[in-house]
Amino acid sequence: MVGPWPHRPFTFRALSKVYGQMWLRCDVCRRYARMKLAGLNDVDSRTKTFSCSRCGGEAYFCVVEPITERGMEDYRLDEIEKPARHPEAVRRLTAPPRRPASSRGRELPGRKTDGRR
Repeated sequence: MVGPWPHRPFTFRALSKVYGQMWLRCDVCRRYARMKLAGLNDVDSRTKTFSCSRCGGEAYFCVVEPITERGMEDYRLDEIEKPARHPEAVRRLTAPPRRPASSRGRELPGRKTDGRR
């Protein structure tokens, strides 16, 4: 008999129970690393972003080792014992959010208010 699922949905713990080993990959510098879940077990995976510790680019979460996928054979395993954040990633994460262009009560440019187009 199967009981209820013991883990909260969408957490890294639940994903690791379903998929097993997970990976982070950087498409800019073509590197990947095993994802270590220390401190991330109960974090919602939908709200977490990752960055490359080498180039500062965005790192993507994947459930299949990148070199086993077609077209990704040139990715290199880059295991770092204690990775530090890249300065560019720190700037991107700590910078104030960009505000959209102000319309000052008017409609945004390029849009007509009447339905005749």
